[in-house]
Amino acid sequence: MLVLKRRKGEEIIINDEIRIFVTQTTDGSCRLAIEAPDCYRIRRAELADFQESIIQKTASAWQIQQ
Repeated sequence: MLVLKRRKGEEIIINDEIRIFVTQTTDGSCRLAIEAPDCYRIRRAELADFQESIIQKTASAWQIQQ
């Protein structure tokens, strides 16, 4: 894992394709803008857990109906 300290207006480049910009910082948080090709899926980590629980509930409901 790489840990970096960035300030507002600075950016990080990954693999010459993905750019992460720090657009705003406040006490304890920051706002990021991410620019990447369409082939990359970008989402917040907590949404992945939420989506997985929805998929599991839907699959369970589908099995009950059949």
